[in-house]
Amino acid sequence: MIKAVFFDIGYTLYQDHNAGLRAAKRVSEYLSSIGYYYDVNYLWQLFCKSREAIRYFGGDDFEPWDFSSLTMLLSSIGIRNPEIVLNAYKEFVEGVSEGLVLEDDAIDVLEYLRNKGYILAVVSNMGSYDIVLRILSRDKILKYFNAIVASQMVGWRKPSSKIYEYTLRLLGLNPKETVHVGDDPIADVFGAKKAGLRAIHKPR
Repeated sequence: MIKAVFFDIGYTLYQDHNAGLRAAKRVSEYLSSIGYYYDVNYLWQLFCKSREAIRYFGGDDFEPWDFSSLTMLLSSIGIRNPEIVLNAYKEFVEGVSEGLVLEDDAIDVLEYLRNKGYILAVVSNMGSYDIVLRILSRDKILKYFNAIVASQMVGWRKPSSKIYEYTLRLLGLNPKETVHVGDDPIADVFGAKKAGLRAIHKPR
């Protein structure tokens, strides 16, 4: 019998409206305000390269913190002032959050499942736990979840079984009584099934 439902964030609970580029735009505007002028697309490309460089050393399952990727990006263009880096990260978080828009039926689904007594959790490949908490709090759906697990927080990204196993242990669940809902056939469907969970594919 199914007792718990895990949800992905992007393209499952939320639609992604160019969140990455919005974040780069916020960072670009902040840097411009203090005298550093860089193109939005250039900054986003540098961010992606920095993130992949960190993943290269951490392994395929490793999820780098967005703050670390942003710090590497800024260092590569000569910006190492800790206050500037922190302020740029705050802008990055706001930009990504602006680009993640809650699905129209998400609250109805979560309300229904909670009223039926299901244990609910978020299991997301997100490089910033700050962003996850920010959007769930903003949209007033944090209250529905018994656990919030982001890959940056635990260090493993889907389809690694470890992130699913961590969430199961956190909630005292058996994989056979848990279903994961997500959009990615590899990260969400293959990954969940590999960890022993059932999986529901939500097409984009």
